[in-house]
Amino acid sequence: MLQLINLSLAFGGQELFRNLNWHIRKGDRVGLVGPNGAGKTTLFRLLTGQLEPDTGRVQRGRDLSIGYLPQEGIDISGRDLFAETRSALPELTALQQELETIQAALDSANGAASDALAQAELITRYGDLQHRIEELDGFQADAQVAKVLTGLGFHEAQFTTRTETFSGGWQMRIALAKLLLQQPAVLLLDEPTNHLDLDSLLWLESYLHNYRGSIVIVSHDRSFLDRMVNRVVALHRSALTEYTGNYSTFEHVFEEHLESYRKAYDTQQEEIERLTRFINTFRYNARKAPQVQSRVKQLEKMEKLDPPQTVPKGVRFHFPQAPRSGRRVIELQGVSKRYDSVQVFENIDLVIERGDRVAVVGVNGAGKSTLSRILSGVEEPTSGDRQLGHQVVLDYYAQQQAERLQTNNTVYEEIVREAAIDVVPQLRTLLGAFLFSGDAIEKRVAVLSGGEKSRLALAKMLLQASNLLILDEPTNHLDIRTKDIVKEALLQYAGTFVVVSHDRYFLSGLVTKVLELQDGYCTTYPGTFEEFLERKERQTDSSPPQEQVRLQSVVQRAAVASPTASAAGIEGTLAAIREAKHGKLSYQQQKAARAERQKRAKRLAALEQHIATLEDHKERLERRLADEKTFQDREKAREVAGQYEQVKQQLDEQYVEWTALAEEHESD
Repeated sequence: MLQLINLSLAFGGQELFRNLNWHIRKGDRVGLVGPNGAGKTTLFRLLTGQLEPDTGRVQRGRDLSIGYLPQEGIDISGRDLFAETRSALPELTALQQELETIQAALDSANGAASDALAQAELITRYGDLQHRIEELDGFQADAQVAKVLTGLGFHEAQFTTRTETFSGGWQMRIALAKLLLQQPAVLLLDEPTNHLDLDSLLWLESYLHNYRGSIVIVSHDRSFLDRMVNRVVALHRSALTEYTGNYSTFEHVFEEHLESYRKAYDTQQEEIERLTRFINTFRYNARKAPQVQSRVKQLEKMEKLDPPQTVPKGVRFHFPQAPRSGRRVIELQGVSKRYDSVQVFENIDLVIERGDRVAVVGVNGAGKSTLSRILSGVEEPTSGDRQLGHQVVLDYYAQQQAERLQTNNTVYEEIVREAAIDVVPQLRTLLGAFLFSGDAIEKRVAVLSGGEKSRLALAKMLLQASNLLILDEPTNHLDIRTKDIVKEALLQYAGTFVVVSHDRYFLSGLVTKVLELQDGYCTTYPGTFEEFLERKERQTDSSPPQEQVRLQSVVQRAAVASPTASAAGIEGTLAAIREAKHGKLSYQQQKAARAERQKRAKRLAALEQHIATLEDHKERLERRLADEKTFQDREKAREVAGQYEQVKQQLDEQYVEWTALAEEHESD
């Protein structure tokens, strides 16, 4: 399908890839991982043909379609949101435009006898077009466009907004929506979750689980990789190594491989030292000359191993002691925030107590960053009161903190600038934990990457003697290892913190309370983030299909298909046209019939998706029931058997509903 064959590439004399061989097969779900700068994005550009290798080649299947979502550089303009997204379906648009042209020609002819032959040809073409549009599921295209846009967080009111008015993160969502609608055979996603909120991320996961093509993902979101991929390809030391399983499985196996490599390296170094010692000791001893020469040749022939990769094991330092705060750390009473005519949220009552570890979640634009600024005192509410508790020492981190670093300082000079005297001896340890070691601490801040600046700003904040931290998206632009380091630091933190984030792995096991901002209101969920997610998924499963209600008006406005689009053959098409021409169906009746059919088709699609999910679940349970280990624990076996029966019952109910709807749909 898509293959790298002995591919090599170098930039500026530095070898990036060496004899890469990799095969992407049909239906693959691959996570492409590696340290920053390893060349993951460059590899994507090679796969798409944007770059050519120095040696080797990229072999692509005949007529293979490849869709690529880059991290940055997306600039879409010239149309409104809905039209731009629908442009991802050019064949369908052309077919429907031709269908409308034929419809107009038939209407103007009005059954004149002199035009009978021409009308017959038009009707034949009309029928062919309808069949092709049905093959492309074209009569549901507008509903599908609206579904994808809504799933990625756009509101119906934005569908007519010009695309150039959207920010970079939303532009990325537009590009992603177009790719999902195009459904290329191979989908290359470079950091697709960077600008997605939790709801959009969960929707994307659900959508990709049913994607028919192959997917290759570069991501720093561990939970996303764990849920999406069944194979991991690691780009390490200019080579690719393939691992079966999700990211967590890869991480465990990769660490084992690193440990084996370290042992092999240490053994080789000991052997080199032993041989070198013998050579140096007996270099001038004539009687030992043959043995010396033998060992010299042995050293020359030895294939030297590169020093092993060093991976920091975590944060190992003591936080500066801050005074113990009162029981109530911070309190909001009736807080509302408005920007001109836009009401962000209103009447928020919130109490955060000592020791609370709070996550703030919500869709983009819900006001999470605004709330963090109000909590930190950086911004005043429009109405309501904010009160800090007794002896609260607050520190605030936002993405802008990295921009406030002194660019002329070295990394070490910048971190020592505001550090308390008693923590200065630990600074090198702290910098090492945040991946600044060796010569890296002498780098000027001006030359640091965005991720490096974020790490340095976070390290500086953790050195302050505070007992309340407000953190707005602290893991943006951080790789997986650095996120682990920040999480470990917060787990050791003895104070109270509020963190805005959509990173599920980062929040799991870290927080004790979740605040969700939605539709201008704030809801508090006591408990872990995992419990919050389970509650949210249950609510989604049990809620009515609100998406269908939201999209109905869009579908009605955008639909261009005939209400009898499924009619087969020329005669059926001609009868439908004549029926409409003679007024047997009024425009409103046609519109209502079309809307009803589309509604039924959407329900069928939703049922099919749910049935597929249940079938997958049933298959997993069957495998567990067939596993002897399951029956070693009787209680566990009963639980699995109960789940199996429940899924079977749900499947039966779904199939009954699907059959009834499908028969009704076909007979329409």
